[in-house]
Amino acid sequence: MATDAFSQQIVNLVRKMPDEAILALVKNQLGAVTGEAPLVPPPAPRRSRTRARAGAVQSKPSSVAAKRGAAPKRRPGRPRKSPAASAERQETLDAVERVVKASSGVSASEVAKQAGIPQTRAAAALKELKLEKRIFQGGDRRFARYAGDAKTAEQASANARKTAAGPAPAAKKPSVKGRKRVAQAAAPAK
Repeated sequence: MATDAFSQQIVNLVRKMPDEAILALVKNQLGAVTGEAPLVPPPAPRRSRTRARAGAVQSKPSSVAAKRGAAPKRRPGRPRKSPAASAERQETLDAVERVVKASSGVSASEVAKQAGIPQTRAAAALKELKLEKRIFQGGDRRFARYAGDAKTAEQASANARKTAAGPAPAAKKPSVKGRKRVAQAAAPAK
């Protein structure tokens, strides 16, 4: 029998499940093992026990729809991407990739200017391309540079660090105490 607490919780959970849910679970698992399509659609995920938003109406799927296997009504939220939006996104990614690969190390703001897109969109595209290993980043923060290969990106970042203009060194002013001492020393003795 189960000895650890997690296994015991699973056993207790299964004992509390209705017979239909257990059968659906077993049938789906058997379908996954044999390679056949699942016989019953997977059970809908349970809602969390967090407090509901004020004014939100929570509805349960009707028992008739649940028996037929119909999907419950879609909750409002982020709209699904249309094919046109996906094509536009791919165009943006391609434009950013072309700009980066045509340069010998370019910053995110320069990518946005050259591609003619907002900086936020350029940053998101750079991140996605970087994760797909289509471009590489050298350095970070204000010295981050992007290029078609890692060596070029690192070299561009190092050049950016060398040529960066930092804050101008401030000339030291004598403190107030220092001025008083200088003035006292210069004054004739009485």
